[in-house]
Amino acid sequence: MILVAGATGLVGRALCELLPTGRRPWVEWSLEPRAPEWEEGPRRVRSGDLAAADPATLAQEFPDLQAVIHVAGVAPGARPARADHEVAVRRTLVALAQARRVERFVFLSAGGAAADSGHPWLRAKGEAEALLRESGLPLVIVRADLVTAADAPWLHALQQVVRAGRKLRLPLLRAGRVQPSAVGDVAIALATALDHHRMVGRTFAIGRAPPLRLEELCELVARRFGRTLEWSRVPFVGDALDDALAAVPSGPLVDAAGFVRLFALLEPPALDDYQRLLPMARAPIEDELRGYPWGAPPPRPGEPLPVVQPPQDATLPLFIPGEALRDSRERAKLPPAWLGRVDGFGRGERSADEARSDHEPHAPPGNA
Repeated sequence: MILVAGATGLVGRALCELLPTGRRPWVEWSLEPRAPEWEEGPRRVRSGDLAAADPATLAQEFPDLQAVIHVAGVAPGARPARADHEVAVRRTLVALAQARRVERFVFLSAGGAAADSGHPWLRAKGEAEALLRESGLPLVIVRADLVTAADAPWLHALQQVVRAGRKLRLPLLRAGRVQPSAVGDVAIALATALDHHRMVGRTFAIGRAPPLRLEELCELVARRFGRTLEWSRVPFVGDALDDALAAVPSGPLVDAAGFVRLFALLEPPALDDYQRLLPMARAPIEDELRGYPWGAPPPRPGEPLPVVQPPQDATLPLFIPGEALRDSRERAKLPPAWLGRVDGFGRGERSADEARSDHEPHAPPGNA
């Protein structure tokens, strides 16, 4: 028997579509109540808070448990940032797996997971990984950056922001890159980890090339709709991307700032092990976006996605102190821009005097 913790989530639903192709019965466990709890053939449906559950009671309920797949947890941007609940659920599942001496414990983690990470989502994933490694169980840890699907909450919010056509400003720190994975590919990797003898005891990253920066990901979504995505080149003009994501009409990201902040931290992992263990063709994200039922016709099959933003002037600085910089000859004469204090992710913290002086010429600090 296989226990799937998080069966009603994005990845859990895709995984449970694959399990009927196997030979073992499975239990779909979800946090949200599912009434009625039922059993039909090899499938059982259960619900409840695993963080508060008694492992001994669960061990009695599932005497034939052979494997655990833990995909439940906080998704990037979908829930409040700190994910202590995920670590508590891990303790229950580890105790259950030890009591039943399972053959495999598979965990869906995140790229960049570390117990000492400065990002709460990555820190929770890192703490959950550490608990699993310390348990002595036969484990497989699969790390995915961002999981893509038409109903992925973060991607749903992103397409709504793009379609709104507002001028957006990017965070100042956005050098990180991610390698999104299609939800079907993630489900295949998790299901394969149940029996693949070369995966046991290992941690490996999954994804698909090429790695994407935050603005590249937004522009791919814009191309899906044939729209022009207008980025503000001045840090205090336009809507901050995380504010826009948090204010979408439906399904807002509760932790939109945390989602955007990932792109300041993540670097694409090596995918060599993934390619060796699961050598399969993976559709580019552009092709995946074509098939999403987002209420707008995509480009025809075989037709390249339209380019919606011309290349930027490579000599244009990040901060523009005035209209004079439109002339490259005048640009060289000006001193560096004097900005107010800026936090790490693009929000200005200027004094009232600085705000009033936005359109007034002034000397840089120290020349007064």
